Amino acid sequence: MTAALTTDRPETGAAIEQAEQEATEAEQLLAALEERVREGDEQVTADQLAGARELGRFAKLRAEAARRKADRAAADAAERQRADLLARAAAMTAPGGPLDADSLTATYAAARDAIRTFVTASEGYNDAIGDAARLLAAAGIPDSTSHAAPGSAAVARWGTDAFRMADGRSFSPTGTALRLAVLLDDLDGEFGGIPAGIGHPPFVRTPLAEQAYRGRGATPELDRLASELDGGTR
Repeated sequence: MTAALTTDRPETGAAIEQAEQEATEAEQLLAALEERVREGDEQVTADQLAGARELGRFAKLRAEAARRKADRAAADAAERQRADLLARAAAMTAPGGPLDADSLTATYAAARDAIRTFVTASEGYNDAIGDAARLLAAAGIPDSTSHAAPGSAAVARWGTDAFRMADGRSFSPTGTALRLAVLLDDLDGEFGGIPAGIGHPPFVRTPLAEQAYRGRGATPELDRLASELDGGTR
């Protein structure tokens, strides 16, 4: 969001308007006295004309002073607001601010650790399915791969990759990459499309290797900083 400079001050505008009005009235007074002289009014004296001229000059000076004062006030206000905007921008880059690379790096490292934990758990889950299927095989549960599925109350086994327990629960391995794809697709949907950068193709429609190629070396280099944070790439 861009902040606009605001320098308008009603009170200074009113002061200028009043001073200019007084200058106009002084000019009108002088013009009226001069016209009376032209018309032969002997009651108008030279001192009155001189006073009217001085009054007009003084009123013009006051109007100019009011304008200069308003200009100085506007310049001061603009400079104060400029300094405030610079300070706010600088605060955004300070530690703990939204542009704190260390904070973003820590979040990146935490996300990487969470994904690593998920991949390990997913692979452990898939391995356990195979282990359980082999235990069922050792217990004499026949391989139903090439036969019709047994009744829902029976324990069933399909090779050493999938099985179903007597209570109806089925277990079969799913590629961890597919699970990650679902996770990323869900997040992409939540954000209405994870921003991929100007001119870059949509995130979920582009191979991850290409996305990574585009992202490596981008400032800040979160992958490198996160590796330094945890003592090196694992």
